[in-house]
This record gives sequence, C-alpha cells and structure tokens, in this order.
Amino acid sequence: MNYERVWYGAYGSNVLEERFLRYIEGGSYAPQHPPHVGARDTQGPGPKSPLVHGPWSLSFGYKSERWGGGVAFLDPDFSQRACIRCWDVTDQQFMDIAAQENGLQPGEVDVDIAGLKDSGELIIGDTWYSRIVYLGEYLGQPVMTFTSSKPVEANAPGESYLSVILNGFLEAGPGQLDQHLDRLMRADGVDYGWTRETLLQLANLENLN
Repeated sequence: MNYERVWYGAYGSNVLEERFLRYIEGGSYAPQHPPHVGARDTQGPGPKSPLVHGPWSLSFGYKSERWGGGVAFLDPDFSQRACIRCWDVTDQQFMDIAAQENGLQPGEVDVDIAGLKDSGELIIGDTWYSRIVYLGEYLGQPVMTFTSSKPVEANAPGESYLSVILNGFLEAGPGQLDQHLDRLMRADGVDYGWTRETLLQLANLENLN
C-alpha cells in the first residue's frame, strides 16, 4: 500500500471543493470565516475525488457560531452506510488539514500512517476533531479522516453548513440528488430542524447538469 498519499475522507463542509481548498491553499471561505493558514505543501489534490460509502454513520452536534448550528461528525463504529468524499492528498497534507481542524499549526500533527492502520485510531487532544481514524483502503491508498473522540449530542445544522455539504455531494455525484437527500435526512440531528423539502431548497441544481 502507498502511504505517501492518502484519501482524506471528508463528510462535513470539506466535501465542497472550494471550502476544502482553504485548508490546502490558505485563505477564507467566506467573509465571516477566519482565514486558514493552509498546508505546508500547497499543491492541489489529485484529479479524482470519488464518493465512497462505508459502514459508518453521520451525525450533527455541538454548536458552531461560525456555521450557525451543529456540525458534522462521522462515527466509524456504527453502521448506517454513510458517504464520504475522498480527496487524494499527500500524507503531510492530511496531517496539516487535521492540525488546522484542531486549532493547531501545520507541522504540529505527526501521524504514522502505517502504524495507524494497525491501531485503527489516534487521539491527538480533546478538541472536536481530535480522533484520527483509519477507515480502510481504497484503490491502494489508506482512507483517513478525523472525528470526535467523545459521544456527541445531536443538534440541527444551520442553513449555510448544510448547503455547503449538499452542494459538495452534488459536485461529486451530480446525478444522485435523491440519494444525497436521503443520506442527509438519516443523519442524527438533521430531522431536528429540517425536512426533505426544505433541504432540497438548498441544492444548487446547476450541479445536476
């Protein structure tokens, strides 16, 4: 297996390319968002960013002032057939993305990817996304993500956050609108404030063409 490149499995706002690239290139995604430093290596991800399904579950919890509601978490231990968008990045870029998601600087997270395959996970602190998880292998590369190290109480996500996620999934799978809606409605927390009809209103239907 090639450990120098990994699939970063995004399931929250990073499923949208423009949002994800802030963690690589630096800069702000929106005026109300503080700027990201970016990765030490600013080369773009590989040309393919497939959607991959697995025996995981998606939920929304905590409360982000930036996003106006709950944010996404992946539970790798509970099977509900969740979907991730896989970005083809270097192992160093993945570590720098994980660092920024946890309020650290690029270079401050060091993960032995080969060793993580054996252990399954690594806890790097007590922040929201401090549990780094090995999800398996896809096309000869490890699939990695990060999520909460603690149980998360469900909370409905806000409009801007759900819109970014839904349109990121549409960007990757433009012919799968119904499937994307169904998967999001299954996620714990979404039904606290959303219906399938109101979720549909967030879709940029131009992505279907």
